[in-house]
Amino acid sequence: MKPRTKGPKTAARAPKATRHRLQLFVAGTEPNSQLARENLKRIIAAHLKDNCELAIVDVLKDFQTALAANVLVTPALVVDAAGTRTIIFGNLTEITKVLAALRLPPGPP
Repeated sequence: MKPRTKGPKTAARAPKATRHRLQLFVAGTEPNSQLARENLKRIIAAHLKDNCELAIVDVLKDFQTALAANVLVTPALVVDAAGTRTIIFGNLTEITKVLAALRLPPGPP
């Protein structure tokens, strides 16, 4: 006769990655806005992959969304992750600071 174990069997699980909601506020095709788009796409490809939702808001076409998010300067990246909200201003060229705001380790993934 086999001994019975009480309770459900549990398998070791990897910790669930935090899902990031990102909103990038830009001003049309201005140089800093264009650079922010390019830098963010590289960061997502290298570090977040399918673990984020990205919305790009052009404030020249939709300024109400920017006002609702309290964004008055562009480019600005609003990060909602793990119950916290962070806003990064600028063209996102300082990758280590962007990764820190996303709570990701610096350097290559």
